[in-house]
Amino acid sequence: MCKSVLLRHFARLKKPVPKNSCPWRDNNISLTTTLHSVKTRIQLDPVTYNRGLFGGIRQVIANEGAGALLTGFGPTAAGYFLQGAFKFGGYELFKQQSINLLGYETASNNRTAVYLASAALAEFFADIALCPLEATRIRLVSEPTYANGLIGGFSKMLKNEGIGAFYAGFGPILFKQ
Repeated sequence: MCKSVLLRHFARLKKPVPKNSCPWRDNNISLTTTLHSVKTRIQLDPVTYNRGLFGGIRQVIANEGAGALLTGFGPTAAGYFLQGAFKFGGYELFKQQSINLLGYETASNNRTAVYLASAALAEFFADIALCPLEATRIRLVSEPTYANGLIGGFSKMLKNEGIGAFYAGFGPILFKQ
């Protein structure tokens, strides 16, 4: 089988999302940041934030103002960007490396295993990239006066606690994904 035909066979068909298909598409990171912010507050202080998601949103707005819902926006945006780049780019890289290692015929005959192994490896490395940003986001939400944003929070954590502080939650993030 021709190499280009086999590579096309392995490639997934990806179609662009139509521009107006989802009303949240352009605000996805803002919505995600809001959900993460409220979820983190509920997990850290379930006695205070005990009214569910929408009740939690109302409580945050009442106590801290609407801007508090976007606490952690920088780490969330950067984290999803890095995780997406590592996940999708890593998947393609590991899939190609598997084809090269196993040979075209063997890889084609075992494509499900190649897909699964490639996806698992890509997710592992994507989580390594995501973890420091997720730790920074959680710190910014849990301690609003800790720093004024991504760079300040990241730098302060690295300086005061070392690189290990960024990976304290690696296990849960890995199993969550």
